Amino acid sequence: MVPPDILDWLLEPRDPFIRYRTLAELLGESPEDPALLEARAAIVQSKAVARILDRMHPEGYWLARDSAGRPVGEGVEYGSFATTHFCLAALAELGMDKSDPRIARAADRYLDLQGEDGDYWKHMSCLYAYNLRTFFMLGLGDDPRVKRTVSLMIETERPDGGYLCDLHEGKRKTRPVRSCARGSAKALMAYSALPGLWDSPRCVALVDYFLRRGGIYRSDDADRFVTREAAQTIFPFTWGAGLLDVLLALSTMGHGRSPRLARAWSVLEGKRDQQGRYRLDWTPTQSLLKAGRRGAPNKWITFYALLALERRNR
Repeated sequence: MVPPDILDWLLEPRDPFIRYRTLAELLGESPEDPALLEARAAIVQSKAVARILDRMHPEGYWLARDSAGRPVGEGVEYGSFATTHFCLAALAELGMDKSDPRIARAADRYLDLQGEDGDYWKHMSCLYAYNLRTFFMLGLGDDPRVKRTVSLMIETERPDGGYLCDLHEGKRKTRPVRSCARGSAKALMAYSALPGLWDSPRCVALVDYFLRRGGIYRSDDADRFVTREAAQTIFPFTWGAGLLDVLLALSTMGHGRSPRLARAWSVLEGKRDQQGRYRLDWTPTQSLLKAGRRGAPNKWITFYALLALERRNR
């Protein structure tokens, strides 16, 4: 149950994207619900969406500057949190989808950048699995190019159940390289949107990869977080392995009540204030989606925390 005052806060008309997603995902309202349709219409006309789309190149990509001041974004480069794949993800978070021709054009262009096996660059799951979640949210799950990347994710196997990119695979001569928790977390989020694969051996192995480390801790030291951001609430989601990435995905797939996640849930509880709002620990300043002030109660984080808890308790 969401406290009424928190629900009223999330449903404020001034933030139509959070209102829309609260109605649709947290409350499960029908797509024809008048309040949901009204919020959807307000999203399309919002300044938050305009801020991103106004920066889009006419050919369907976003340019930003990397740490060396070079323009990046025409391809699949990371470089900045304001390049193409992050901007498409931000628009998806705001509730936009392929029905907008500008987004359809940008998504189509980006999908054409993938390789024959569905990869984008050096088999980085923190890139291709991140993109999968975005394209699912944009309504492109049936696109053959998206399905090609899903196949790549399924067919990529490692002994410990996680994922690792070509940059690090085989870099040590005397011992095996452990999987990357960040790339593995992006794959976990992608699988959470594919219920038909939850019982597949590959997904089961990935879930076990996280459960045996309590979700957010190192496998060789249960008192240390697996990444520096593992105990942080982060929005918009990036290539990192934040607290909500893992808890939301595992809860969606039915593992939220696992006793092995008890400490991770306690970490999330520590983010909640007396009013029941959850704070934002970190947000990328370069992102064109302005999530709010770091360290302050945040609607996006509260929405996702409540969604993870609702799915845990379902």
